[in-house]
Amino acid sequence: MKRCPRCEKTFPDSETFCEADGTALVQAGPAFAEGAAATGAGEFGEQIECPVCGGKAQPGELICNFCGARLGVESAAPSYTPPSSSAPPRGRTTVRRDASPSMRITGKMPDGDNDSEEEGRRRFGFVWYLIAAIIALGGGAWLALHLSTKPAQAPVANASPAAVASPAVVASVTAPAPSGLLVALSKAMGVQVTGESAAAPERNQEAARKFFEDHKDGLLESYSHAVAGDSTLRDGMMVRIRVLPNGNVDAASVRTSTNPNPAFDAEVVKDVSAWNFAPLSGGQVEIDYPIIFTNDPTTKDALESQLSSKVAGLSPTEAPEFASALPSPAASEAASAPSPAPIETPAMAVAPAPAPRKHHHVASRAPKPAPLTLQQSVKQVLGSNPRTRRVDCYTSGSAVTIFGKVFDADAKRYTEKIVRQVPGVGNVIDSLTTDTADWAARQAAIASQLYAAGLTGVTVKVIGHDAYLDGTVKSDAQKQQAVTITQSASPVHVRGNIIRVLPGNMFGF
Repeated sequence: MKRCPRCEKTFPDSETFCEADGTALVQAGPAFAEGAAATGAGEFGEQIECPVCGGKAQPGELICNFCGARLGVESAAPSYTPPSSSAPPRGRTTVRRDASPSMRITGKMPDGDNDSEEEGRRRFGFVWYLIAAIIALGGGAWLALHLSTKPAQAPVANASPAAVASPAVVASVTAPAPSGLLVALSKAMGVQVTGESAAAPERNQEAARKFFEDHKDGLLESYSHAVAGDSTLRDGMMVRIRVLPNGNVDAASVRTSTNPNPAFDAEVVKDVSAWNFAPLSGGQVEIDYPIIFTNDPTTKDALESQLSSKVAGLSPTEAPEFASALPSPAASEAASAPSPAPIETPAMAVAPAPAPRKHHHVASRAPKPAPLTLQQSVKQVLGSNPRTRRVDCYTSGSAVTIFGKVFDADAKRYTEKIVRQVPGVGNVIDSLTTDTADWAARQAAIASQLYAAGLTGVTVKVIGHDAYLDGTVKSDAQKQQAVTITQSASPVHVRGNIIRVLPGNMFGF
């Protein structure tokens, strides 16, 4: 048992200080008796003086109320030892002298509060660390994606030499891609119909215009094929057709155009020659269609103006720029008309009849074939040679224009040479295209698309409509992307793909 020497309250042995005034507790019983005997003073004796601080204490007190030293014999008084600074046991009520009254009353704290606070701090720190790690990984992934999708800054570096050898090929690659194909009639000129039945409902201007709008898909398809080989092709042409009463087109020609192109003219004439109008009971008519072909609608007005100027400068007797090989109606009528009977004159009426002659049996001779025209002679030479069977021509006087396609530049020179050797040929205008040039243009277009997509390690070789891929990429997805770009950039099919996959590090470098 312990007691407080100041207020004389008793406490269990486990307590150290008085909860009322904070005085250090002392043992009760034997210690008190021992102190009383030592001082020799009774309850009402003289005051005891502290041997340490000199403070006065009442008789019977063993501890100084001022410094806490033991009272009694000086030699036997224990030295003052300050209370331990160690924290009191958990769950035990502790009171400090400097504590507020509320703390003295509610000084006991629950055992789990400190643990919960420490656990909360640990969880909060872990969450922030996790957020910082996610932000760092996201930033690295964004940087890798930004660098891998960086747009091309330079021309194609991996295209084969054949792809950049020809200036024409470079022009076709750098020219803007078609933004929208347009095949339409010129509003500035309008459709013109001439002939016996020009006013008939089946042949008048409105019927001719409506027929064009309903049947221009074939022209649009031919123009799309031409633009695939030359993206700069834009043309305005005046097309004339002759329509028979049964609705068939028996002649077609390109009278003039803003961009003479024999191969494209031939396709247009072929398309309009297949048209079939509604039959009527009248005569034949001729219809002039001013047609605009462009892949940039903003150039339509300029093409219309150029075409109007060229048509205005045409003379009625001027030969067309390109015409089909059908005979003219005048020639057909002249060939089929019977020869006129001879006019009988008076002299012929009175002239005596000639004396009869003896008949001699003469063997019949086959009629001599009509001589070939210059165009027929040139076509005969071209058709008999395997290297030039895809070449066609048309003539204007002694000038011969050859168009179509051959294999390469050597075949072009060879074709021009054999045409010049045909009798009657004065000048040869070469409008031929080559397979190798078309292949090179396709190859350059594909290589440009691959480079723009960031696949700088991929190379392509085009032969005909087949493409062969080689090089390196960083993933299987990029390998498949190269195939998709190749087949969408040009009308080819990937026949061989030996691209190798070489993965990079976690950021794709």
